[in-house]
Amino acid sequence: MKVTDVKTIIVPMANSFLTDSVIANPMSGYAEYKARRSSWFGEMASVLVEISTDEGIKGYGFVGGGKAASASVIENHLKTFVLNRNPFDVELIWEQMYRASQMYGRRGLAIEAMSGIDLALWDIMGKATNLPVYRLIGGQTKDRIKAYVTGIDPVRHKQSQGFSDIKIAMPYGPADGEEGMRKNDDIVRQARDMVGPNGNVMLDCYMAWNVPYTLEMERRLRDYKIKWIEEPVLPDMVDSYLRIRDKVQCMITGGEHEYTRFGFKELIEKQAVDIIQPDIYRAGGISELKKIAALASVHDIAIIPHGIGAPSYHFVMSTVTSPMAEFVDVFAQGGELILKGEPIPVDGYITLTDEPGFGYALNENVFNGMRPVPIW
Repeated sequence: MKVTDVKTIIVPMANSFLTDSVIANPMSGYAEYKARRSSWFGEMASVLVEISTDEGIKGYGFVGGGKAASASVIENHLKTFVLNRNPFDVELIWEQMYRASQMYGRRGLAIEAMSGIDLALWDIMGKATNLPVYRLIGGQTKDRIKAYVTGIDPVRHKQSQGFSDIKIAMPYGPADGEEGMRKNDDIVRQARDMVGPNGNVMLDCYMAWNVPYTLEMERRLRDYKIKWIEEPVLPDMVDSYLRIRDKVQCMITGGEHEYTRFGFKELIEKQAVDIIQPDIYRAGGISELKKIAALASVHDIAIIPHGIGAPSYHFVMSTVTSPMAEFVDVFAQGGELILKGEPIPVDGYITLTDEPGFGYALNENVFNGMRPVPIW
């Protein structure tokens, strides 16, 4: 089997609660960019990689990050290392792409582009062997996957979809002062009241807080028994993660915006977080997440990937040290997924089928005027 074509499909995304609601973010300290992420993030787009083979099998993989520029990286460079290759040579292909992109890569856009290619290759391998991908990368480690829901109103989904665990995209950070702290407190209190004493409440801070603010918020919220505080500071501030973890009474998590096993090495070896959260569409695809998980397991650190979608769930299913998965409330703004067949939680759990590959296919409705929603 040989790869005959590598192409990208760019699908502009409508703005959503993720980009146009008040959610704390790294730019919240600047008044002109505070109200919405879309004011500084720019146009969002889903980039889908489609790889074709001489046996008529096609594989699909998403590129993380939401920037159309990743398509140029694939079309003008990375496809060189995929065309005319056996898709089963995924390790060699990954290594060559990584080494060839050193001058502009190592993190960010280049690794996100590589992730989309890697996932499409695994989709092909599953289809070629008539096996779901999770069977190829470790097999089944659990009967079904427990999921938690993330959103600006996850309590609504707890009620309607049976989630017992919710993660709140925190609206306020240091720039909002004492009033923002009080509002954060109110939101978390309402979430705790809704899930009751047995449910879990987590906080997503999206790199918007700092050490003093995080420590003060954790102190104020202690009575609500927060399970974890996620990504309170920028990913390069590993020592700040460690300072926070040493002083709080809940878990500290991070890694959504980190890349490759090399990027995770310091975070893991310093044990700066209790759980790592790589995004399978950003951090290097399945090939790299399995290596990151192996490194973390040496230090007894669990891995719960950021984001939703079949590749992420197949990874969780096949990984002993991955106890649960995330379901982001991508449907809050309406619209459809670009790939049909994506697993959707039922009563707070995700069940995978034995469909070959990732079990998904292009959703033609998206290309006929329906509004797509992002998967990453």
